[in-house]
Amino acid sequence: MTNARAAGPDAASFRYRIGFGTWVNDMRPEPLPLDQWPSPRFDDLTVEGLFRTLDTMAAAGYQYLDAFGLWGTNDYPPDIVSAFADRERNRRVERVLQAARARGIEMVLPLGVFTWGYGRIIRDDPAVRGLDDRGQPHPHAMCGARDRAWGYLERLIDTFFARHDFAAVHLESADLGYCACPECAGRDGSVAYNARLNQRAAQYIKSRWPACLVYVCPINWAPWGLGASGQQRTFTAEQMQAVRALSQHIDLFMDQGHRGRFIDDCGIAELACAYGTSGGLWAYHGCRMDRLSYLLPYPTRAARHLAEHHRLGARGALVYQGPMVNPAVELNSTVAGLAMQDVRRDPAELIGEAIDQLYRPVTQAAADSLAALFASLEEAYFGAWDAGRFTAGQAMEVPGEFCLGPLFNTFADPPVFLLEPYLDAFGRQALKTALRGALAAAEDLHGAFDDGGRLRRLRRALQVMAQLLSAVMLARGEAGGS
Repeated sequence: MTNARAAGPDAASFRYRIGFGTWVNDMRPEPLPLDQWPSPRFDDLTVEGLFRTLDTMAAAGYQYLDAFGLWGTNDYPPDIVSAFADRERNRRVERVLQAARARGIEMVLPLGVFTWGYGRIIRDDPAVRGLDDRGQPHPHAMCGARDRAWGYLERLIDTFFARHDFAAVHLESADLGYCACPECAGRDGSVAYNARLNQRAAQYIKSRWPACLVYVCPINWAPWGLGASGQQRTFTAEQMQAVRALSQHIDLFMDQGHRGRFIDDCGIAELACAYGTSGGLWAYHGCRMDRLSYLLPYPTRAARHLAEHHRLGARGALVYQGPMVNPAVELNSTVAGLAMQDVRRDPAELIGEAIDQLYRPVTQAAADSLAALFASLEEAYFGAWDAGRFTAGQAMEVPGEFCLGPLFNTFADPPVFLLEPYLDAFGRQALKTALRGALAAAEDLHGAFDDGGRLRRLRRALQVMAQLLSAVMLARGEAGGS
């Protein structure tokens, strides 16, 4: 198995190769069809999903796994420490931490800075509650001007590190909003305020654990959407002053790219820390959708995006993972990991290595046929995306992150990835043709691999996705839907 730190930082590799599981049950091998996202469960199937992810990442050369929800998802109590008292959960978490260590993967502490986790605290101690931009009590955020609020955050950080010596911390301060009172964003603006919050949090971490890698994700620091130029708005010159100041206190600024980048090409060179990316395109899997009800490979696009972002100056990447029981998820993750170690390699070569590693083909012809199957599906689905469909209804660029189903729900998810703006009637018909060809090719490949059941799972994912597509087409009265 590849040592995750074997490939050193050089002109063709990413220095920080991080797998982002997002929430622990997003990697789960079986769905939780009635659970609200993010599901707080941490059972044996949660552990199994994390083990599969760690195996895939280790073989592909990742260094870190970043996953929210090890000990909890939300509502830390004011005393903090009682949130970590579940002995059975602790036992399972410790198994995961040991498995990561055994595979040469370092664990990241993903941390909401004043949002994500503080709902109970602001209910029980309203003095630390922030205000929204209308001056009303914020439903999620603490106020950055309150020393008591910082006391809660620092106690939480201390408690996490008492449980595990994390090698890295992922700071995220605005996913559920932020305080806009006159002493916070109301004074500084959203970008400068969030930069200030993350800077202080990073300084606290570095003062106690100086070797810890600290990176910041700027999700929701500024609005997503297209500016007058028709492109995603980037940080202004004034906002970049605050980002540059922050960059002197962290190791990596992870410009995730949910809807385009916040920092333009010139701004990357101005940072005092490394610049990071999510690699341009990623599916968000959530916890409710059946893991073998879709097959959305994008290894060629992932490799090309990573190479392009590396050329622009990115040296860190936060690559989304998912349920590795799904063959496309496993392939996407593996190819991205290999690409991050040497961005000069051709995507076809990377895909070939991944297929050899995962499927152990009996013949080269079988390997080539499987690569062609994945390529046909990637082009049929993502090649049908049209920027006009995204910008017309949402004033958004073509997304980096796209959700397969609704994020918040308490019932099994509909396949929104088969609907507009992702696909129109022509795109669905083209995908149907590709699925028909892929199903026939998969049948012909029976017995051509020593793959641990991967081809069987691939065939099932193709079949269920084809049925979902036919149902959507029939409901919309499109030709070929029955």
